[in-house]
Amino acid sequence: MNEAAKHTVLRLFPYGLYAVTVRHGDEDHGITAAWVMQAAFAPPMVAVAVENDSKGLPMIRDARAFAINVLGTDQLDLATRLGLSSHLTPQKLGCAPTKTGPALGLPVLAEALGWLECRLVATMPAGSHTLVLGEVMEAGVERMGAALTLAESGLKYSG
Repeated sequence: MNEAAKHTVLRLFPYGLYAVTVRHGDEDHGITAAWVMQAAFAPPMVAVAVENDSKGLPMIRDARAFAINVLGTDQLDLATRLGLSSHLTPQKLGCAPTKTGPALGLPVLAEALGWLECRLVATMPAGSHTLVLGEVMEAGVERMGAALTLAESGLKYSG
């Protein structure tokens, strides 16, 4: 395979930067995700790729739920913090104001552009990641603004 071409083409894909949040027991947690997409209209479903070694993955499986928060262009610092290893930064979500989602009781970011509370439908292994499929149970808009993208952040995650 032409590795240089693969990296170039995959980095041409437009990716957003999202915060995936979860509550399991008395612990809230958040991670940054770039590979998020709508997966179905009816019922409304979304899919997100989560790294296999992420602290958030077993929490999502155990809680059977997760939230996807759309970050604004002014939230690069939060996206960067949530992207750090949980071993280095155990309380990653503690830096961001959250509120409890109305449908599933998940932490949602009070300063995100918007959020989706999702019931876990299925997971599927996908190499270094696990695809997490969720049915959207509730949605909220917190404010208007432009969504943060991977390209404008200067971060590199694809390719």
